[in-house]
Amino acid sequence: MSSPCRPSYVVVVAAFIAAKLLYAQATTADVRFLLAPTNALVEIMLSSTSVFDAGRGYVHPGLRIVIDKSCAGGNFWLLSWLLLAATYLHQHGRRPALAVLALVVVSFGLTLLVNAARIVGAVTLGRVLPVGGPPPGWLHEAQGALVYLFSLVAAHCALLYFLFKTTAIRAHSA
Repeated sequence: MSSPCRPSYVVVVAAFIAAKLLYAQATTADVRFLLAPTNALVEIMLSSTSVFDAGRGYVHPGLRIVIDKSCAGGNFWLLSWLLLAATYLHQHGRRPALAVLALVVVSFGLTLLVNAARIVGAVTLGRVLPVGGPPPGWLHEAQGALVYLFSLVAAHCALLYFLFKTTAIRAHSA
């Protein structure tokens, strides 16, 4: 079993805290690197067009939604990276420094897909609910939380499967 005080854990947690503090200070324009690809996926999935407003985000007039910093998925990106990096380190994966950096990219891609699915799900939910205004705020947040939670669990299980599979292949070929 690995010690939670190993230097690699300390570096990962410190990087997470620093990124979290920076993200908290970011504006919608600052997180455009997350918003633009997420918005592109939403446009494709919902056949919608948008216009970027630096103060508001991606405005979809036809859907009556705005994809802004609160929709960027930055917190999910950081949390998914932390979970995957800690899982990898705990399982004694090979080349931990390289893997932890690669997981930044993996979790970024996961964030784009999951976040676009969350937004599309929220829009779809709004369409199927009875007419009379937008769905209540708690329903929107609950839907997002469930999508994020399911995705984190699935990503964690997928990484464990990958790690065990590659370990078994290495052991079998040795």
